[in-house]
Amino acid sequence: MSVSFADPEFGSEGKTASAKGESPGPMVESFSFLNVTITDNFWRPRIEINRLTGIRHALKEASESIEDFDIAAGKKQVKHHGRLASDSDVYKIIQGAAYALHHTPDKELEATIDSVIDRIVAAQQPDGYLITYIPKTDSSKRWIDLRKSHELYCAGHLIEAAAAYFEVTGKRKFLDAAIRFADCIDAEFGPGKRQDATGHEEIELALYKLYRITGEKRYLDLTVFFIDERGNPKRMTVEKITPLDQDPYANTPQRWRPPSYMQDHLPVTQQYYAVGHAVCAAYLYSAVTDVSLEKGESKYLPALDSIWNNIVLKKLYITGGIGTRQFHDEGFGSDYLLPNDRAYCETCSGIGFTFWNRRMNLLTGDAKYADLLELTMYNAALAGVSLSGDRFFYTNPLESTGKNKRQAWDDPPCCPTNMVRFLPEIGSTIYGKSDRGIYINQFIGNTGKITVGGQEISLKLETDYPWDGKINLKVDPENPVYLALRIRIPGWAQGELLPGGLYEYLKDENLREGINLKINGERIHKIHMERGYAVIDRRWKNGDRLELELPMNVRLVEGNPRIADAIGKVVIMRGPMVYCLEETDNKSYFSDYSKGYLLHSGFKAEYRGDFLGGVVSIKGEASLPEKKAGIDITAIPYYAWCNREQGQMKVWLPFLENH
Repeated sequence: MSVSFADPEFGSEGKTASAKGESPGPMVESFSFLNVTITDNFWRPRIEINRLTGIRHALKEASESIEDFDIAAGKKQVKHHGRLASDSDVYKIIQGAAYALHHTPDKELEATIDSVIDRIVAAQQPDGYLITYIPKTDSSKRWIDLRKSHELYCAGHLIEAAAAYFEVTGKRKFLDAAIRFADCIDAEFGPGKRQDATGHEEIELALYKLYRITGEKRYLDLTVFFIDERGNPKRMTVEKITPLDQDPYANTPQRWRPPSYMQDHLPVTQQYYAVGHAVCAAYLYSAVTDVSLEKGESKYLPALDSIWNNIVLKKLYITGGIGTRQFHDEGFGSDYLLPNDRAYCETCSGIGFTFWNRRMNLLTGDAKYADLLELTMYNAALAGVSLSGDRFFYTNPLESTGKNKRQAWDDPPCCPTNMVRFLPEIGSTIYGKSDRGIYINQFIGNTGKITVGGQEISLKLETDYPWDGKINLKVDPENPVYLALRIRIPGWAQGELLPGGLYEYLKDENLREGINLKINGERIHKIHMERGYAVIDRRWKNGDRLELELPMNVRLVEGNPRIADAIGKVVIMRGPMVYCLEETDNKSYFSDYSKGYLLHSGFKAEYRGDFLGGVVSIKGEASLPEKKAGIDITAIPYYAWCNREQGQMKVWLPFLENH
């Protein structure tokens, strides 16, 4: 059953969405990274680089923001250093460190984080309030302007970090501080109290996590309150005008911030189009999905479904990045407005988009969300950090004239600190489970233990993905058990990159013939598919093996003709990886680019272990229209660009079919 909805503020075009009251589908239970040991040759080195270099680099760069807690505690008499959101950067580093400690015990790092936590807790006020730029001596400055203040945003990241540190180390000091702050917020906001919505969503995600850890229903209720308060017609949504001498943004350009910027233009249940700041939106949609999962209700489903379709059909970059209006509101632009050189695609928005798609996959049991999570994870999100782990991109364009440079730190540093917490939690994306089933969502080498039907099952996944399409899974139940194992068959392996046709493969090859699925060495000739998963429902016993082989063809992708920057061009892809040409490998191509080089069909993929940390590069040829002879080109994975010298880069490449 489906129904068409229209958003009165943003046009009359309806979106197909699940009808209100309809079951959200087979909800899947999440599987924590705490139950997984990453052994993967692609991700494990990145997690280690993040621990040894990325997190330590971030702690050093955030030293002034850490010092702000000493100032707030009265231990230092100097002026507050950072931006309004600088507290959150410290919290995200702690969250990343917590996840890293799960993978590898690190006494030095743990001692450093314990010391930072001591400094944070010392700054907490007696009633639990903890924002460093609001002085202890003047509580009247609290909660004055939720649109700009980032108070609830910082509180949210504190809570998430404290929850993570408790989960990994068992230490309660930071968690207790988070509970005190949450209680302070609960005393201020809620039905019959202050009714307002924050300008940057995050508190909604965090309160839900706190509820899951403590079991305290007040935190879940407050999560729902902050979600349902958005677009409340009984509340004024126009920003207060702050006098210039009191405006913390007085020395920075003011952004245009209507209610839609912060998804506050309509109640969430009536929002059917992706609008406003892309990071804010991704965090909100993630929290709404959390509540839908927890409460088992479907009132938000029409909006979630419609917004997702609006993005995937009209507002998504081929890299899985979101957000197009970098110099306007860092938000979603109009339909098909996807400029390559001016792409916003903030690293934070890519990471936030993976959060949301992981949750939508759990909510619906549909592999299309895991497909999009994979696309974003390997491309738009991963591009935000250098191979060395200590240089970062704030935005991730799909074309560069050579001016782009990875930075040691950003202002604001939301993206570097988001990246250091994103990488070590990657294990949470791999599995899901139901009452009698296991979902394999991402192909990341690991060992894990999962309990299904009261029985513990050991899993061992081995693969050289994303460079190789062979995935081997060993299933070891304690005793023989009947269960349905669902393994995702990516849309890209079946000839459909994503639903809706915003991007399509140039040639409609029958890739299904290249998909091989075996159980204990015996091929399954007729694969039973449900919602993008191959379903193997059988009696599993110790030592059973599942083998999946996916076709890793080099393929060309074209965009919808309404995308101006994609007309007459293609993107090179292999598996889930988007490729680009970088000037350092293709000096002839870029020196004569204005002459109109056209890409040829026919490519050769080659794994190079000593190149860019180990990648599959793609060799091909391009030529000028009037010449038969061409030049050689080398394409590299998009995430790896700008790790050597600065230079030009292109993802979308001019192409003439049958040239």
